[in-house]
Amino acid sequence: MWAIIGILLTGAIITFFEIPPLVKKKWRREMIVYFLLLSAGMTLAILLCKDVSIPTPLDWIAKIFSPVTSFFERNL
Repeated sequence: MWAIIGILLTGAIITFFEIPPLVKKKWRREMIVYFLLLSAGMTLAILLCKDVSIPTPLDWIAKIFSPVTSFFERNL
């Protein structure tokens, strides 16, 4: 519980320092990207604190390329 509160507090502190310059410069797209990346990172951090199994990108790549690999293994 305290780890999740710490993650949320850290995200709030980072946002407190990063957003005002973006608002001052009126960089709307950058703010959207900032919030998307921050929320994705915080979500992954919270899931890791809760011991949720998160698949690695290597698993997805292996599933995509396994038919290609088997094709080459049969034909070569």
